Amino acid sequence: MENVLSEIGLTKNEVIVYTTLLKLGSALAGEVTSYSGIHRRNVYDSMQRLIEKGLASFVTINNRRWFKASDPSRLLVVVDEQKNRLERMRSDVEKVVKDFRALPVVKQQEEVLYFKGKEGIKTVYEDVLSIEEDYIGYGPGMQIDNLLKAYFKDYAHRRAKKKIHLKMIWDERSRGMYFTKTPLLESRFLPDDLCSHAALRIYGNKVAIILYSDEQPIAVMIENKAIADGYRRYFEVMWKAAKP
Repeated sequence: MENVLSEIGLTKNEVIVYTTLLKLGSALAGEVTSYSGIHRRNVYDSMQRLIEKGLASFVTINNRRWFKASDPSRLLVVVDEQKNRLERMRSDVEKVVKDFRALPVVKQQEEVLYFKGKEGIKTVYEDVLSIEEDYIGYGPGMQIDNLLKAYFKDYAHRRAKKKIHLKMIWDERSRGMYFTKTPLLESRFLPDDLCSHAALRIYGNKVAIILYSDEQPIAVMIENKAIADGYRRYFEVMWKAAKP
């Protein structure tokens, strides 16, 4: 429960105080403190934030504040409010991204970029999506799944939503796995001993070489049309040799 509520912005103390108020029905701050074990000052802070979020309210009787939790259905309203806020934020950020891309290039872009760590790998994948063109690649599927499972599922969904088609060559042990059957994906397979431990993505004028190491994932992105075209020809040879 705490993990779910933390996803919509509630702190651990807020979850405990809210749950306590639901159990007590209506209570003084001191009662919430005694029941929850949270310091009185923290109880007041948490209840103030819950009130601001519409998850609690109070009434003053004989100069004493009695607090009460809002109906749990209010949590769904909080989620909807956050969803609307994120949608507005996305629209604003998209405009900023468009403005950034329209900036004149003063210095020639580097042809080779280096990324490391999970977030670096995600940056490469986001760059692939930003091209909004069909692309190709190969790589060890199980390693991708182990390293970026939640992100990879969301990524596949967004790729399909953009109607970007993908041709992928996987190692044979990936056959039957969910990531080889995502929408707008055509998969073929090569024997495990013929597959590289490094993954490859070829898109636009770029080639991304990715090593999904548990210790330190790394990626090298090369922006060069001749190199990208060379890798595409290499891919076509492999594609003909791979099995559906």
